[in-house]
Amino acid sequence: MELIDKVATPDSMKRESVGTKKITCVGASYKFVHKVLRDMLIVGGFNDVEMCVHDLREKPLKIVGDLLEKIARQQNTNVKITRTLDLDEALRDTDVVVLSISTGGGEAHYRNFEACWKYGIKTGIGDTLGPCALARNLTTVPVVVNLIKKMQEICPNALMLNFSNPMSVVTGAMARHSDIPCWGLCHSADELYSYFARVFDCDKEDVEIDMGGVNHQSFVTKLVIKGVDQTKNILKATQESDAKLEDNLLDTHKEDITTQQDIYKILGAWPSTGDTHLAEFYPFHYTDRAMDKYGYREKVKPIIPGREEQVWSTPHPIIMEWTYGNGPVEDLDLLTTEHAHELLWTFFTDEPHTRYVNMLNSGNFIEGLPANACVEAQVTASGRELSGKTVKLPPVIHSLVERWTTIHDLSITAALECDRDAARQALFLDPHVKEIFDVAPLLEDLLTANKDLLSGKWFK
Repeated sequence: MELIDKVATPDSMKRESVGTKKITCVGASYKFVHKVLRDMLIVGGFNDVEMCVHDLREKPLKIVGDLLEKIARQQNTNVKITRTLDLDEALRDTDVVVLSISTGGGEAHYRNFEACWKYGIKTGIGDTLGPCALARNLTTVPVVVNLIKKMQEICPNALMLNFSNPMSVVTGAMARHSDIPCWGLCHSADELYSYFARVFDCDKEDVEIDMGGVNHQSFVTKLVIKGVDQTKNILKATQESDAKLEDNLLDTHKEDITTQQDIYKILGAWPSTGDTHLAEFYPFHYTDRAMDKYGYREKVKPIIPGREEQVWSTPHPIIMEWTYGNGPVEDLDLLTTEHAHELLWTFFTDEPHTRYVNMLNSGNFIEGLPANACVEAQVTASGRELSGKTVKLPPVIHSLVERWTTIHDLSITAALECDRDAARQALFLDPHVKEIFDVAPLLEDLLTANKDLLSGKWFK
């Protein structure tokens, strides 16, 4: 998911070139890769870089590579587009890796939904918390740890920027196993600046936020608008406003904020992200009563009897039109709020940039959490370094975040050591597992569903 803002034309925002840097996209994502290039060209300074795309499949590699080529030529840049199926070749001489992968694709995710349905566990997205997310972690963590170790050998001075979910576990696992800086990027925290600007009818620059937590569930503990503390007025202001959270991938989508309001009423802090991601963190949202109130019934992944095997994700029709149609690529004046371009800029130039990042808590960004927990907090990046003030979460919120980071930790252990005890403990703490009797058989069903994607050690 990402948000976009209308910005000035590229010619009005030119900066000195960072030179012939190599930026490698591991995973030919139809959603993210072309937007990284678009953003770099909008802000300027990246006119001479090489964009290398790597994927294991030829079809997305060709489509994404062709789209990047069309954008680069349409914008009259010197950007060089390369593509390869060979990971070692992709990493050679790379300065930054942008990661956006989905191990097993849609078929693997659907198998996970089906396994959960057997135990009465409903799934909305399944990529952050919950049994489906655990299954994704078990298949994805070994892949990304192998990747970061390859980077340590082939391009040890590079930077890792991660878009892949489950963001906290994927980013945290890589960061624990390498000296390479590993930063996870998500729009959900930064979008709140735009949202509260709409609520209070002000500019984004007038909004100040203290916030911390984990990806897809950080909490606004202080909100200042034009120098005035509005934290206690959040509920009233949001109820009086018709503003919604906005999620723009290729179509504009506005998300209801009733779930955030209800959580704020109890916790006194405003949670980040839209309602479907939010629901993954709590045991309350997939009851009959809550699904009716929040409109979740139509968002639950359905069981399809006799279904055909799910294909890998296909590009949105507009991607194909932009890439192979007779007209130009459109929307090249829209800037995302994922901010990969600004972190690339600070990495290459040491010029500081402040934003919300997912990273290890080694800088004590959130008080009282382990140094190896992956947290989401506002930091200032400069080169390879991150710095920021320490956020102290209220006790009730701290207890929630600590539980979630414990699930993340157990998930990493389970994935890398094929450890059933750790996996069962992660499910024991999971907000969606209803019966203690379901923990062990649910794990076995998830492992069986993903057998072709897992190490044989699980089945010895």
